[in-house]
This record gives sequence, C-alpha cells and structure tokens, in this order.
Amino acid sequence: MKPERLVYTFVSYAAHYDTPWGRGVALEGIDRTAGLAHKHGIPVTWIVNAGSVLVLAERIREWHERYGDDVILQTPFFIEDCGGDKVRFKAAVEAAWRTVEEAFPWVTTKVAARGKIYNETVQALEELGFHGLWGYCWEQVWWDGITHKGIPWGSWYADGRRFKAPHPGKGQIVACEWTARDLNMTFHSGSPCIYSTDPNDVLRAGLCTGRNIDYWKNVFDDYLANTAHNDRVYFLQQQEAHEMEHSERFAVFPASHAAECEGMLDLFFDYITGYPIALTTLPEAVAGYHAANSETAPVFMLTRDTKIRPAVNDYTMTMGGVGAGPWPDALLYYDRECQMGFVKGECAPRLYRSYVGKGDMGDTFEEPVPGIFVTEYAKTKDRIELTYRIGHWRPMPFGLAYWDEDLADYEVRDATGGAKAKLIGGEVAFVRLQLDGEPREVRLAFARKR
Repeated sequence: MKPERLVYTFVSYAAHYDTPWGRGVALEGIDRTAGLAHKHGIPVTWIVNAGSVLVLAERIREWHERYGDDVILQTPFFIEDCGGDKVRFKAAVEAAWRTVEEAFPWVTTKVAARGKIYNETVQALEELGFHGLWGYCWEQVWWDGITHKGIPWGSWYADGRRFKAPHPGKGQIVACEWTARDLNMTFHSGSPCIYSTDPNDVLRAGLCTGRNIDYWKNVFDDYLANTAHNDRVYFLQQQEAHEMEHSERFAVFPASHAAECEGMLDLFFDYITGYPIALTTLPEAVAGYHAANSETAPVFMLTRDTKIRPAVNDYTMTMGGVGAGPWPDALLYYDRECQMGFVKGECAPRLYRSYVGKGDMGDTFEEPVPGIFVTEYAKTKDRIELTYRIGHWRPMPFGLAYWDEDLADYEVRDATGGAKAKLIGGEVAFVRLQLDGEPREVRLAFARKR
C-alpha cells in the first residue's frame, strides 16, 4: 500500500437555484460544509454558477487564501436551457466563466460541472479551452436523468466525438466522476447510487449513520489497497451544500438528514486524514492528470465485498430492490480501448466492453468474449506455468486473469503470444493482449522470488 498515491478530492455544489425544491444560495449549508472540511485540513472545490459567484465571492476568496479552496463552473443544461443548440450553450458557458474569472483571477485550470453530458457539451468545452468535466456516473442508469452505463470510473480523457468513451490519445478534457462508487458492490449488484460515497444516498440506504461509517471506511480501504499497483488512485467525493441545510429556502431532506450527514462527513474526514494521502482540489487533480498522462492511464482495481448491507426500505426498493451478496472478489480494469471485470477464479472477463470503433452513445459497449481453454498447467514450489488457448475471434483488445493466492511469492518470468502480464495484490495476474482474428496461444511462466 502506498497511500501517497491516493488523490482525494472533496467537491460541493454551491450554485444558485430557482426550483420547486430550493431557491437562492444555500449559505447555511455552504458554511456548514466548509467548516467540516476545513476542520480536517481538506480544501473544498465549490461548484458555482453565475448566480452564486457574487454571493460567495468574499467567502471563497478567504477560504482560498486560508485553506486552498477552489472553484469549478456549473454549466447550463445543454437541452433544457439551451435547446440542444451548441452555439447557445457555448456562449452561455463563456459568459458564465467570465464571471468566475473576474471574481477569482487565480483560477487557471478550467473545469466544468454537469451530469447531463452530450458530445456537443464536451466539444464546446474543448473549444473554450476547458481542461476537465465533472459529473460522470459509472454504471448509472436513469437516476437524476443520467444514464452513463458503459463509461470507466475515476478519471480518464473524454472523447468529444464520443462523450462516453475514452479518447484514443491525449484528450483535452479529463472526465471526473460525480462521486466515488463502491466498485465491487456496484459491479456485482448494478446499484451505483446505493453503493457509493454520496452521504444522503448511503444514509437513506441504511449503510451509514452519523455515528457509524464502517461502510465508508471499507470502501476507502479498498481504494487505498489499490495504490500498490497504480501510479494514482482517484477518490472523489461530493456533497451538495443545499442538502446540508434545512431552511425556508432549502428543504430537500429533513433537518435530521443534514445533521446525520454532518456527522458522517466529520467521521470520514477524520478517518481518511489519518493516512498520508494527497488532499487536492479538483482543478489541481485535473492539472496533475494532464501533466502525468499522455493518454488515459490504465487502472487496475482488485475489489472486495465491503460486507455491510443496505436496509430494505422505500429508497432501496425504488428500482426493484438492491442485490445484497455476498460477493466474490473482482478485478476491474480499463484503459483507452476497453474495460473488463473478472470474478475471482475466472480466466475470462465476466464484463467486457470495447471502445474501439464505437460511436453509438446509447450503447454500453458490451460484447461477448471468446472461449478460453487452459491446455497446460503446472505448479511447483519454484515455478508456475500455464498455457491459454483462444480460437478464431474478431480483432479486439482483450485480457485474461490468473488467480492464485500464492502469487505474492512469485514474479512474472515469461509471457508469450504478444501478452503483457502484471501481478495485482499478490493473488491475481492480469494479462493484456490484442486479438487479431487468428487463434492465439498465450504461455505464462512465474518463478518464485529469490
């Protein structure tokens, strides 16, 4: 474990609203949220819009000086506000960003925020010189009007021609997720909104309370463990400031929910800052991603069942109930060409998505995979050897997994057939290769470490 590789970012909606559920700027919730984060030395990234900038300018300037707080811009809705017109959308974003620049001249990394995303959204942001876009939701369908199933989790370069797929090279826009998900439970259950780091969602699901955040601790520990085999692991958490307030202006949830969420965040901030992780703002994280990666970085996540189960109530039954497991370990992976999920013990991916040549953004990019046969297998105290056989199959990026709890004592000595092998967590070897339409034989050899 290398906790310094975990990049933690806390983001909070702090926009001006004029809706049936709230009007104005949630100053009480904003102050409450800021006090919690700053108490633990965590800088806040505030999502502002033109209506909230002037109201919050003095506060945010002070918090920037004292705690390193930063801002990103909530854009108008592309469809609802701009009629699906890219020119109108671009002009509206440009005008709103001028307001941000005037109030906060120290903002140099331009990051936008919007959960409802389209190709034109990304294209307009590229043309306006933006560097990142927050609001992507891994595996999400329908919730909040957002269907992003098929995208990677975490951070990756978005493609302006295909907003749900990684850019084939170094994109201009770093895609940033709305809030980190419980990867294992989401993968197995398909319930990203229940198994997440959103305070209100896990509170309503009975996973955490203001006095017990064991579930969140388990999720964070899972991410932390994966710093051992990734250059960076991104853990972004978001809480709406208007959901931290119960007043005449904002009463999205009962006052008791705001108090419970305050307790949850206080406990969680205290827990994570016990580790020497990197505490950053979202613009800093986006700038760092650009500096470090010439293309979407491959990500390897060996995930565990986080053990704690949701309640059966009106919230968890909303979409027909929530899978409760227990669930096996799973290795999740993505790069700029594909995404795969392997269940413990299985060689072939249970989930396979290819982004190569895909242009339908209503698609989830899932494809069937070829049959995998292990034609040779031998294990001694000093060596492990096995040979995979794959028959004729269409050209595609692909991967295999070899699970063995003794792998911590071994190292990769050989990988043939155009394959590259990487040991993950001392218990699984991930093998990345490219199928070309012809039968393929892949031989792996591991030798005991001396």
